[in-house]
Amino acid sequence: MILRPSYLDKLLVLEKADAVTIITGVRRCGKSSLLKLYVEHLLAEGMNAAQIIEINFESMAFEELTEPSALHRYIHEKSEMAGAGNRLHLLFDEVQEIAQWARTVNSLKASFPVDICATGSNSRLFAGEDLTYLSGRYVKLEMYPLSFPEFETFRRAFPDEDCFPERNAFSQTPEDTFQSFLHQGSFPAVALAKEQEVQQALLEGIVDSVIMRDVVQRGSIENEAAFRRVARFVFDNIGSFVSANSIAKALKAAGHSINPGTVDRYLELMCDAFVLYRCPRYDIKGRELLRTNPKYYVVDLGLRNAFLGERPWDWGHAFENLVYLELRRRGYEVTVGRIGKQEIDFVAVVSGDPVYVQVCQTLLDDKVREREFSALKAVGDAYPKYVLSMDDLDYSHEGIKHLNIRRFLSGAPL
Repeated sequence: MILRPSYLDKLLVLEKADAVTIITGVRRCGKSSLLKLYVEHLLAEGMNAAQIIEINFESMAFEELTEPSALHRYIHEKSEMAGAGNRLHLLFDEVQEIAQWARTVNSLKASFPVDICATGSNSRLFAGEDLTYLSGRYVKLEMYPLSFPEFETFRRAFPDEDCFPERNAFSQTPEDTFQSFLHQGSFPAVALAKEQEVQQALLEGIVDSVIMRDVVQRGSIENEAAFRRVARFVFDNIGSFVSANSIAKALKAAGHSINPGTVDRYLELMCDAFVLYRCPRYDIKGRELLRTNPKYYVVDLGLRNAFLGERPWDWGHAFENLVYLELRRRGYEVTVGRIGKQEIDFVAVVSGDPVYVQVCQTLLDDKVREREFSALKAVGDAYPKYVLSMDDLDYSHEGIKHLNIRRFLSGAPL
C-alpha cells in the first residue's frame, strides 16, 4: 500500500462529522485502496478488527447483500458479535450496487451504532428521490487519479526491490518523469508499471471497465458505434467550446447522423461516470453562469490517449486539462471566464474569492503573450491573476504573475 496522505487526512477530518462519508471518483482511481488505508489507520488506533466490516458489493461473495433486508440481517449479526456498546465501522465499496442504497444506508445508520464510509463510481449517487433519505446527513470526498507529486511517489515506490530489478529504470530525470505523467497518465496501477506494453494493457482495461461498463452498459446504450464517435469527438476537443448541437452537426458533416438529444445523454453519462468534467462558462461582469457551450475535460490524459490512439497532441489544451484537474484537486470551483469578447481559461473560486488563470504551452511568441495577458488586464478587480506556461523564464508583469506549469502541478500555490 502506498500512502496518499492528502486523501486520508481529508477522510479523517470528515469522519468527525457523524455523517455518512461518500468517496466518489472514476473507477480505478484508488477509492478501494483508500478504504484499506483507512482500515490500517483504525487498527493502528487500537480498534478491534471485529468492529470493522468491509463489503465490496461488486464481489460475488457479497452479492446477496445488495438486497436491503439481507444486508440488515448481516449487520445485525456483526453488531451482536462485536458486543454491546461497541461501535461498528461499515466500509462499503461501490455502494450504488445496493438496491435503494441511500434509503438502506440511512436505515442502517438509524438502527445500529455505526459509522459508514462508502465509495461510488457514479455521480448519479447524488441524484433522484432516493437520496432524500440522506439529505443533510452525508459528506462527500472527491477523489481523482494521481497528482504529479503522487505520480512521482508511485514511480519511486519500489526502486530497490530484488524481485523488481528492472525498476531501477524508474530512476528518471524530473523531465522524463513529467513526460511519463503526460503520456501514460495518472491511474495508480499504470504509474506502477514500467513496461510500455503493460501500461497500454492496463489503460485498455481501464477503457473497457470505465467507458464500456460504467457508461455503455449502465447507460443501456444500444448504438455503441454512435457513442464511440461522440466520445472520440469530445476527447479530441478537450478545452474547446462544444455543445450537443455542435457535436451533432460535426458528426453529420462527417457522414454520421445523430440526434442532439442523444449526444447530450452520452455526455451526461460520461460525466456521471467521472470520465468527463463539464466546465461551464461564467460572465465575469454580469456575475452569472452561462448555459451554453461549456468546455469538457477528461479525467486522465493517458485514458484519452488509449481511447483515441497515438496522434499528434494539441499540447496547449492538454496542459489546460492538467491545470483544470489540479485546480479541482485543490478544492476550487472552476468555470471558464468571459469578459466582454475575451476568454479567461479558468475562474477558480475557493471560500468565495476568485483566482483568474490563463494556460498556454509557451509565451515566446509576442502575439500569444499579448493575448494571454490582455484578457486578465480586462478584469477590473484586484484578485490574483496568473498565466501558466511551460516557460522557465519569468514573464510576470503589471501585477499578473507568471508560473511554470510543472511547478504548479508539483505543488506551487496560487
